[in-house]
Amino acid sequence: MRAPSLLACTAVYAVAAASASQAREHARRDATFSSPNGMKMMPMATAGSPSDPSIMTLMNDQDTKYLVNITLGGSVFTVQYDTGSTDLVLIPDKPITTTSVVQGSNVSQTYGTGFYAGSIAFAKLEFGNYVVDSQAYLNATQVDAYVTANILPEGVRGIMGFDAGVGTTNLQVELFQEHGDQGLATGRTFLGNIFAASPDLGNFTVVILGRSDDGERAGEGYFAIGEYPDGLKESFSKVNYVDSTGTTGGHFSVVVDAVSVNGKELPLNSSVSPEFVSPGKAVATLDTGAGAGFVTQDFYDAIYSSIPGAFYSADVSAYIVPCLPPSGAPNITISIGGQDIYINPLDLISVNDLRPEGYNLTFCSSAFALLDLGAGFSGMDYLLGDPFLRNVYTSFYYGSFNASGYQVKAPAVKLVPETQEVDATYADFLSVRGKKLASSPPEATRAQIEKIIAASMANTTTDGDASIAEDVASAVSSDSDGSSYQSLLDKLDTFAPIVFGLLGAIFVALLGLLGVGVALCIRRGRTVGAARSGNTFYSPVPAPVRFKEPVPEYKDEEHALYGQ
Repeated sequence: MRAPSLLACTAVYAVAAASASQAREHARRDATFSSPNGMKMMPMATAGSPSDPSIMTLMNDQDTKYLVNITLGGSVFTVQYDTGSTDLVLIPDKPITTTSVVQGSNVSQTYGTGFYAGSIAFAKLEFGNYVVDSQAYLNATQVDAYVTANILPEGVRGIMGFDAGVGTTNLQVELFQEHGDQGLATGRTFLGNIFAASPDLGNFTVVILGRSDDGERAGEGYFAIGEYPDGLKESFSKVNYVDSTGTTGGHFSVVVDAVSVNGKELPLNSSVSPEFVSPGKAVATLDTGAGAGFVTQDFYDAIYSSIPGAFYSADVSAYIVPCLPPSGAPNITISIGGQDIYINPLDLISVNDLRPEGYNLTFCSSAFALLDLGAGFSGMDYLLGDPFLRNVYTSFYYGSFNASGYQVKAPAVKLVPETQEVDATYADFLSVRGKKLASSPPEATRAQIEKIIAASMANTTTDGDASIAEDVASAVSSDSDGSSYQSLLDKLDTFAPIVFGLLGAIFVALLGLLGVGVALCIRRGRTVGAARSGNTFYSPVPAPVRFKEPVPEYKDEEHALYGQ
């Protein structure tokens, strides 16, 4: 098993999506998707869903996660779209007509605080206008209390992975151990199956995450395979791909050239080996499954300590911030691949409504959080989840392979900034946030917030069954219009599972790879050929050529597939 998806790190630090709506067309590029039938659509400014199934809608769940509907084995399920994990994992609540089930299989996957276990099965998968006749998935029959309490009640039945596909998961290891290379071929991811069956399709995806404007808009996003938005084709053509560093398994991780706060660059001292990153730079993982941004202590403090009136609460490991800073929200810019990416203040400061907990008050807090996995974790410095990705249009390139399955081009990323009009974006923030506050309870003072935290901690000492995190989190809940915010105050109860989940998963991965052997390090799980259906284990597959030098012939990086 690879290191787990970073998706569950964010379920705890969910970002508030509470706002008054004023569309930001002036701050966005005129980007439309084009399709074979000539239809075009504006990806952000309208809430309507596209009618062309080649353009998939990403439903926005309160700016904390993005969801898609799939049809598996004849039944429709809502799952999370996640570039930080690999497999399709499902907790079905409807019947599924399977094409095959691996008898006796028992696979578990851990995503931070979320645990899933069950058997490996295959079924026909339909997503947009793409069909895989027999898609492997983890048919979860056991989940932990976190999933039961926080994921299933929202109607979300699982996770659909779209990571770079490098490395192996428990599901793939199980199939390899039982069926060798043929098991790997049949256990391909959804994208692996689509790319293998469609050699003429561009080997990349384009992702645009919508923003709800503090809960006033649907804030849908859009997702396409092998297709660029019409209005952004030229912009993408002028942007170079940034190779994935390979330091975090199959996650898309890239080198960060610079970060600045209010025009002042911060010194970057990466924890990643200098083999992968030059001095004065850092490594960031881009993960749509992460509902928050996670950064180092110096970056975190620089962002929020620059705001007059902000203060850090050690009790809840978060900054409490003025909702409309009197001297302005900080100007945060992250530079990757020569692109300066400005972070909209709506993605830096979250609004929280305390009325559900009996307080007629509002307060705001840091939407970014501290990434502190300890010195032993050296794969990344930042985890840039949805708050960052809402500020860019992203193309994820999945690498290219020759006919023997050897990689001849690494996975990579193109980032086009959502806006270069910083002044217009900031003016929009003032308008959106001002309208939200006008319809909310009065903003709490520092004394009031500290009193609420103290009361929560006092209640904990008299109730041995409740944790501090649970009590404090209960004081910070969703607002009345359903734009919920799972408080940053859950941190105390969550960092340990994240740390041990990640490190434990890495240990399990090492053990699994030891059994699987060098083959899994050299041979990719993708093979040439269409997705198989019916009996998934008894169709011939070409035997790989081991330890062969990569063939250096490939097409341009946007369309190179399997030596085509």
